[in-house]
Amino acid sequence: MHHAQPSPTACEPLHADATGHDPVIIPGPDPPLERPSPEDPFQDQYCFFYGTLQDPDTLRQVLGWPRSPPILRRARVFGYEIQLWGPCPALVDKPCHSVNGMVSEPLSTIQLDRLAAYETDRYRRQSCSIEILNDDDEVVKTIEGVCFVWNGPLDKLRAGKFDLKEWRKDKLLQMLD
Repeated sequence: MHHAQPSPTACEPLHADATGHDPVIIPGPDPPLERPSPEDPFQDQYCFFYGTLQDPDTLRQVLGWPRSPPILRRARVFGYEIQLWGPCPALVDKPCHSVNGMVSEPLSTIQLDRLAAYETDRYRRQSCSIEILNDDDEVVKTIEGVCFVWNGPLDKLRAGKFDLKEWRKDKLLQMLD
C-alpha cells in the first residue's frame, strides 16, 4: 500500500526531479545511495528511520551486519508525525506534517524482515516517498521506500518527540551503571 502524499496546494509543495527522469545515483556530500535495479528479484528498498535505528551502530546490530554500519543520509517524510509509545517513537498519519530522520542504502528483504522483528507487531512496514536532504534541509532527491508506522491502538500513544542525542546519552549512562 502506497502512502499518498499531500497535495501541493494543501501543504508544502513537493519537490520533483527537474528532468522528469529517475536518476540512478543520489548526489550529495556523503557516498551516494544507488537505486536498486528494477530487475532485482530481491526487491531491495530504501528504508526511512525516525527513532533509535537512526543510530548507525544500533542499525548495524539489528541488521546483523559484521561490517561497517550502513550508509545513512538525512531525510524527511510527509504526511506523518511522531508520537510516543512509552519511550519509543511511533510514526502516525498526520496530513500536512513532516518527520525528519534518516534513510538507509537499499536493504534486502531479509534485512527488512529483521527490522520488522525488531519493531514488533506494534509497527508495520508501509510504502512511502522519502525526500533526501542536504545539510541545509534542501531536497536533493525524492525516492520511494518504506517506513515502519504505528500498528497499535492510538490511545496507547502520547504526544512527544524523540531526541536521538538524548537517547544516546541515556544509553551511554546505562552502559556505565
